[in-house]
Amino acid sequence: MAKVRPKKHPPTIDMTAMTDVAFLLLTFFIMTATFKSQEAAEIDTPSSISAIKVPDDNILMISIGNEGEVFFGVDAQPDRIRMLDNIAETKGLTFTDEQKKKFSNQASFGFPLAQLKGWLDLPAPEMGTVKQPGIPTDSTGVSELADWVYAARKANSQLRIAIKGDNSAKFPTFKNVLANLQSQNINKFNLITDAEEPPAGWRSDSE
Repeated sequence: MAKVRPKKHPPTIDMTAMTDVAFLLLTFFIMTATFKSQEAAEIDTPSSISAIKVPDDNILMISIGNEGEVFFGVDAQPDRIRMLDNIAETKGLTFTDEQKKKFSNQASFGFPLAQLKGWLDLPAPEMGTVKQPGIPTDSTGVSELADWVYAARKANSQLRIAIKGDNSAKFPTFKNVLANLQSQNINKFNLITDAEEPPAGWRSDSE
């Protein structure tokens, strides 16, 4: 009598558990991710060799564009709103809640105070398409940049100053920025550059 062979079935893998894990991981990364705000301008920083890492929080960033424009920003949204309130109080200005919300979403900006409200009144998609002329500075240190530095430090006294200059930026603009910082008794700051691979045998002074 012939033997009855059981019918063979191809192996199957239950992917239900794997799908659940994938969705959980995706949900976790979406909810914990920090989205980067749009910068006012692209800055092509020069390269350097340094072992010092600039902190990721409590940063006041002053950026210098390739045409000498000066941009300003702080990293935390609550600090941005308090900073705007401080400058409004000092200059006798008023900003609506909608304008404050838009301002808090900007990583940096570069408008004179006289043009700032008009920019904040634009629809959000259009704000990023407007060329920003830069914050006024001068060599005496009495300018709107000094006002913003004061307003930002009043909003958060723990802010650390960082300057990011374009590789094509001219020295007079950098000198004016330093004059504005010195007018606020600030002589210590970080310079932002692109990290460069150190040559063989190089050691930092901190080692």
